[in-house]
Amino acid sequence: LGFWGAFMPFGTALALLAGPLVIAAAGWPTWWWGTAAASALMALAVWLGVPADGAAPAMASVASAPAAGWRQRLTQTLGAGGPWLGALTFGFYSAQWLAVVGFLPTLYTQAGWGGARGAVLTALVAAVNMSGNIAAGRLLHRGVRPQALLWTGFGAMALGAWLAFSGATAELPALRYAGALLFSSVGGLIPGTLFALAPTLAPGERSIATTVGWMQQWSALGQLAGPPVVAWLASRVGGWQWTWAVTAGCCAAGALLAGRIARQLSADV
Repeated sequence: LGFWGAFMPFGTALALLAGPLVIAAAGWPTWWWGTAAASALMALAVWLGVPADGAAPAMASVASAPAAGWRQRLTQTLGAGGPWLGALTFGFYSAQWLAVVGFLPTLYTQAGWGGARGAVLTALVAAVNMSGNIAAGRLLHRGVRPQALLWTGFGAMALGAWLAFSGATAELPALRYAGALLFSSVGGLIPGTLFALAPTLAPGERSIATTVGWMQQWSALGQLAGPPVVAWLASRVGGWQWTWAVTAGCCAAGALLAGRIARQLSADV
C-alpha cells in the first residue's frame, strides 16, 4: 500500500519532466492529446488485464443478501466515523501538497529558475514524495504507530512550507528548496499511512473498497480546492509569502484528525 500511495507523485514528476519537452517540441495540443491517449490505453489495459469479478456466492439467507449490494456498502461506509476521519485527513493533505507543488514552476520562474532547470527542480520535489509513501509502509510493518507517522508528516509539511515561502528565507534560495523537499518527502508519510489504515477504518470487511474510494474522493476534492485558495491569497497579499499560513491551517486540521484516528484505533483494540 505504500507503493500504491506513490502513484500521484510519480505521475506528477513524470508530467513535470516530460511536459515541457513535448510542449516545446510539438505544442500544447500534442501534450493534451498525448495524455488523453495514455489514459485511454491505460483503461484498455485494465479492461484486458484485470479479470472480471466472479459470480457472487449464494447467500445463506435472504436477510444477508442486501449486504452484498454496493448501495448498502456505501451507506454503511458513510454512516461510520472511521472512513470520514481518513477521508478528511487525506483531503487536508492533498489540498496543500498539490497547491505547493503545482505552483512551484511559477515561483521558480519568478526567481529566475525557469525552463528546464525549473522543471527538474519541481519534478524532484514531487518525486521525493514517493520515498515517504514507501517508508510509511515499512515503518508501520516495524510497529511504528500510525498517528506518530501522521503527526510527523503534518509537522514536516508545516515546517517545510514555512521554509519554502516565508519572507524570512527570501534571500536563502537553497534553504527554500530544502524546505520544499522536506515538505514533500516527509509529507509522503501521510498518504502511505492512510491507505494502510483503510482496512482498519472501514466499518467492515465488505466496505474496505468503498472506504478507499471515499478517501480518494476527498483527496481529489482537496486537489481541486487547495490551489485556488493559495492563488487567491497570493493575489490578495501580492506574493507567495503567506502560502505557509494556508498549509499550516491544513496541517493543524490534519493533526487534530490524526488524534481522532488514534483514539478510534485505541477504542477498537
